[in-house]
Amino acid sequence: MEKKLSKESIIMAMLNASFTYSAGAASLSDIAGLLGVKKASLYNHFNGRDDIVAKTTDFCADYMRAVSFLPHNIKELVQKYPAVSVFKGIARSFFKMHTQEPLFQVYTFVHTQKFFSAKAAAVAKESLTKLCSQVEQILELLVEEQKLATLSKNSAVELAKRYSEGVQSLLCEYLVERKILVMQNPASGEGELFALPETSTVLKELDLLTAFFFEKIV
Repeated sequence: MEKKLSKESIIMAMLNASFTYSAGAASLSDIAGLLGVKKASLYNHFNGRDDIVAKTTDFCADYMRAVSFLPHNIKELVQKYPAVSVFKGIARSFFKMHTQEPLFQVYTFVHTQKFFSAKAAAVAKESLTKLCSQVEQILELLVEEQKLATLSKNSAVELAKRYSEGVQSLLCEYLVERKILVMQNPASGEGELFALPETSTVLKELDLLTAFFFEKIV
């Protein structure tokens, strides 16, 4: 007897298959195999592979909208720490957040598909726009606390844009390294893939990026 299916379980299987084979190469057979069901069973929930890809992109969009660069205790952080330390800590936490399931798969799916799908490209752009906006908010709070020199609106927008683009670029590089580690080290237990020892130099590059942007305006 086949397992009971849901749209969400099929979407998660699509994300996992895409993580292993790429979204373009993941087949209905791959998805069904991960779920332990017959391929025909997928048609009870979706019209076909294209429908699964589209709905998976919608799922990723909703999931990424809930991800925030802005921590809930940001006011406390800007009052307590220097500007560069605030950004270094927040950026590192943001990176580590993306190594957790299913955000790891969600982010890699979107940033792979954005080159082939207008919908995925729009999701990636929306995510970057939100990141820019949240970096601006942090800048405003740091200026209010006199942790940064006063910035004009245009300067703050440009600074936030350039820093956010750098963060996103390094995050993609970071997750590529993590994916290689994941593929080379099969899990021996639930969640262990995403708790591998961190040996990447990308986090150091992230600290250097942060220092470059913010030390000169303290």
